[in-house]
Amino acid sequence: MTEASRRLFGDLKPHRRKLFGVILLGVVVASVQPASAKLTQLIIDSLKTEDYRRTFQVLPFLLMMLFVLGGLAKYFYNTIRRQVVELFLLDYRREVFQKYLTLPVSFIDRTRTGEMLSNIQNDLALINQGADTVFGILKEPLAFIGLLGMAFYFDWRLALCSSVAAPLVVLLFSKPGAAVKRYSYRNLELFADLVSLGQEVLVGARVVKVFGLERALGEKFRENQKRYLHTALKSIRVQELAAPSVELLGASIMSIILYYGGYRISSGQMTAGDLIGFILTLGLCQMPIKNLNNAYLKLKTAEAAAERIFALLDRSAERDTGFRPLLAFENRIIFENLSLSYGDKAALRDVSFEVRRGECVAFVGLSGSGKSSLVNLLPRFYDPTGGRILLDGHDLRDYQLEDLRSQIGFVSQDIFLFHDTVKENIRYGSPGASDAEVVRAAELAHCGEFVESLPMGYGTILGERGVCLSGGERQRVAIARAILKNAPILVLDEATSNLDSQSEKRVQEALEVLMTGRTTLMVAHRFSVVSRAERIYVLREGRLLETGTHHELLRHNGHFSQLFGSALEGAHA
Repeated sequence: MTEASRRLFGDLKPHRRKLFGVILLGVVVASVQPASAKLTQLIIDSLKTEDYRRTFQVLPFLLMMLFVLGGLAKYFYNTIRRQVVELFLLDYRREVFQKYLTLPVSFIDRTRTGEMLSNIQNDLALINQGADTVFGILKEPLAFIGLLGMAFYFDWRLALCSSVAAPLVVLLFSKPGAAVKRYSYRNLELFADLVSLGQEVLVGARVVKVFGLERALGEKFRENQKRYLHTALKSIRVQELAAPSVELLGASIMSIILYYGGYRISSGQMTAGDLIGFILTLGLCQMPIKNLNNAYLKLKTAEAAAERIFALLDRSAERDTGFRPLLAFENRIIFENLSLSYGDKAALRDVSFEVRRGECVAFVGLSGSGKSSLVNLLPRFYDPTGGRILLDGHDLRDYQLEDLRSQIGFVSQDIFLFHDTVKENIRYGSPGASDAEVVRAAELAHCGEFVESLPMGYGTILGERGVCLSGGERQRVAIARAILKNAPILVLDEATSNLDSQSEKRVQEALEVLMTGRTTLMVAHRFSVVSRAERIYVLREGRLLETGTHHELLRHNGHFSQLFGSALEGAHA
C-alpha cells in the first residue's frame, strides 16, 4: 500500500462505526449469490426425486425471502456507504479550502490560480470517484470467498483446478495499475494546465480581445488538449485491456471445467446438479473479480489525485511566529536595515527610516524601485531577508499575526471585491458591523452618490471582482471597507492610479477622510498626491536615496526633482 493510500484509509477512522455497519451489511449482500447457487443445485437435483413437487412448494418461498433480505441489505449498504463517501470528501474539501486560506502570499503569487482550482475541483472529484468505487466493492471479497467456499462444497477437485488461475489474475491486476497511476498523475497535471489557461482567458478577456489573441490562445489550448488526450488515451487502453483478459482467462478455465466435469458425471463421481451449481458459482465468481479489477484501477487514479492533494495539504501554512499580543499601535514604526530578495532578485537593499504615529509618509520612485515591496512587509505578506521592522519597539515577527493585521488598513491599486452585495463587501472590513455603520462608512467614502443609482442600492450584487462598478467606484468601496475597519495604520499602494481626473478627485476626497488621524504610508506616482505627505522617501533600485518634504526635495535638485520634472513634461505633453 502506498503512502497516499495509507493516509486515505487513515482518514476514515472518524467514520469507522458506519464502515463497520457497511461491512456487516456487505456480508448479508454477499451471501445472496452463494445461497442462490445452492438453491439452484437443490432444484436441479430435486428433479430426480419423487417428492420434487414438495420441494418446488418450499423453494420459491425461500428464494423470495432470500432476495427480499438481500434487497433490503443492499439498500442500506449502498445508502450508508455513500453517506460515508460524502462525509469523507466533505472533510477533504474543507481541509483544502482552509489550506488556501492559510497559504502564504509568496506561494500564492508563484502558483497559477487554475492549478489550485484544479485541486478542489478535479482532484477531489477523482478521489470521490475512487472512494465511492472502493466502498462500493467492500462486499465483493466477501462474495468471492462465499462463492469459492460453495465451489469447494460442490467439488473440491474442480475448485482446486480453478485455483491455478489465481496468480494470473493477480498479475492482470498489478501490471495495469502502476501504469494507470502514472498516466493519471500526468493527466491531472495537464488538466490543471487547461484549467489555468481557461481561467486566464476569462479573467483577461479584455486583453485577449483588444490584442486579437483569440487565434493564438485557441491554438495553445488545442496543443495542451492534444497532450492531455494523448496521455488519457494511453490510460484508457491500459484500463480496458484488463477486463477482456480476465474474461478470456475465465472462459479458458470454464472450458476445462466442462470437459473434466462431464467426465466425472459420466463416471458417477458427481451429479448434474453439482456440476451446474459449480459452473454457476464459478461464473458468479467472475463478477467480483471484474469489479475488484475496475475498483483497483480507479483506486490508482484516486491515488494519483490524492498525492496532489496531500502535496498541497502538506505545504507549510503562513508562519505565525508571534507570541506577543498587540492591542493598539502607540508610538512609531522603525524600518531597520531592511533587505528583501525574490529568489536571486534583490528588491530592497539596506533601507532604514522611521514613521511616527499620526504621520503621513510617501514612497516614490520608478517602477521596480521597491516601493510596493516595502509596504508589503508591514502586514507581513513577506518577511525581510535581512534587517527588521520594529513596531513600538518590538519586531513585527514577535507579534501575533492576527493582532498585527488588525492594526493595518490596506487600499491598493488592484481592488478586489467579492461576488456579493455592496453592503457585504464593505462589511468585510468589520464583519460584526451593523447596517448603519456600513452605510456611515460608505457615506464617508462618497459611495452614496453611485450606490443610489444601482438597481437594489446597497443590496446590489457587484459581480465577480466588482465588474458592475467603474474603477473609481470600486476604489471608493474599498476605502469604505478600510474606514469601517478603523485601523490606526493605513497603507495606500497606488490607490489613485489609473483613474480619470474626476474619479481621482472623488477618490482623493474619500482618502482624505480615511487618512484623518491615522499613520499613513502611501505609494504613489502622482505628485499631486505625494505633495500632501509630511515626508517623502525616494527609492531607486531598492535603495533609499533621498528623504524630505516635497519642497525640500525639489530644492535639493536630486532624483526626486528629475522624477517631478519628467512628470510635468508628461502632463504637458
